Amino acid sequence: MIRETLKGGKGEVIKNPKVFIDPLSVFKEIPFREDILRDAAIAIRYFVKNEVKFSNLFLGLTGTGKTFVSKYIYNEIEEVKNEDEEYKDVKQAYVNCREVGGTPQAVLSSLAGKLTGFSVPKHGINLGEYIDKIKNGTRNIKAIIYLDEVDTLVKRRGGDIVLYQLLRSDANISVIMISNDINVRDYMEPRVLSSLGPSVIFKPYDAEQLKFILSKYAEYGLIKGTYDDEILGYIAAISAKEHGDARKAVNLLFRAAQLASGGGMIKKEHVDKAIVDYEQERLIEAVKALPFHYKLALRSLIESEDVMSAHKMYTDLCNKFKQKPLSYRRFSDIISELDMFGIVKIRIVNRGRAGGVKKYALVEDKEKVLRALNETFEDSISIGDFDDVGEN
Repeated sequence: MIRETLKGGKGEVIKNPKVFIDPLSVFKEIPFREDILRDAAIAIRYFVKNEVKFSNLFLGLTGTGKTFVSKYIYNEIEEVKNEDEEYKDVKQAYVNCREVGGTPQAVLSSLAGKLTGFSVPKHGINLGEYIDKIKNGTRNIKAIIYLDEVDTLVKRRGGDIVLYQLLRSDANISVIMISNDINVRDYMEPRVLSSLGPSVIFKPYDAEQLKFILSKYAEYGLIKGTYDDEILGYIAAISAKEHGDARKAVNLLFRAAQLASGGGMIKKEHVDKAIVDYEQERLIEAVKALPFHYKLALRSLIESEDVMSAHKMYTDLCNKFKQKPLSYRRFSDIISELDMFGIVKIRIVNRGRAGGVKKYALVEDKEKVLRALNETFEDSISIGDFDDVGEN
């Protein structure tokens, strides 16, 4: 039944899936970001060769190339080490603040581990000790630190201290920060802002730029003759409507190509199905990125009849995990925000004088949301952990 698919060949569409999964291993140039790359390269050269430290804040909406550019710079520096002696002692550390937990301790632990080569605990050490470990790990060398999704760190208590210590450190450290939140500077204290270098704005791609980007992915990743200009234009137009999201455009092309496998040609119906799949995946990612109390609120909604009873279960969950529960009013605000995110749908039912008004919140695709919640909580919260909540 699946033998032909396993072997590939007839009707195949994808030539090299690595192009879509690990594009940095394929692409040697990044279109429409040449000016940003040139300016960054100049700052890095001054840092390495003249000891002029720098800090940049890469700002832009999702899919505008911030992380791609940062990782491209990282890779290029590693390559230059083989060509220029002055780069040999440059250490680099890339950390996604959200993925490591977002707390100052978690971010510094990850940085210290990457820069020293030793495992550094996330708990039991004060912030000053983490900074000392980073300084010791970068003694007599130069270090470039990349903090992706830095807004996650900045919005945490003590996050400003981390940035201030890194930016004002007497060690030879330069910092590139990346954020989807274009207002992230509003969360920084004046002393941090005064130490921070210029913001670099990544403008959204327009439809023509997206189409060009897609054509390059198609050229390297798809078999010639399995797609046409109209399909690339269709995907580009859809993605341009959502603030020029190149990541979405590339994901849609890849998913449509997978759906067309065996048929030999990507058609509009494949793209339309890819859009549905993408939205479902984005829902899961949105759930995983929610703050802790939002996740507890969402989990309580899944098995509750209405928002009032969900708040009771939420309170039980908070007690179970030693968290201070939020008031019903704040809980209700969170539910409204989840509705705004498209994760739940609120419905108000007025039952008259006798029945009063009840607020309901329907969780979209409960099974996937529940799986996403359990994956994010991992050891601390699992399906079994919730079974006895609210029974007593």
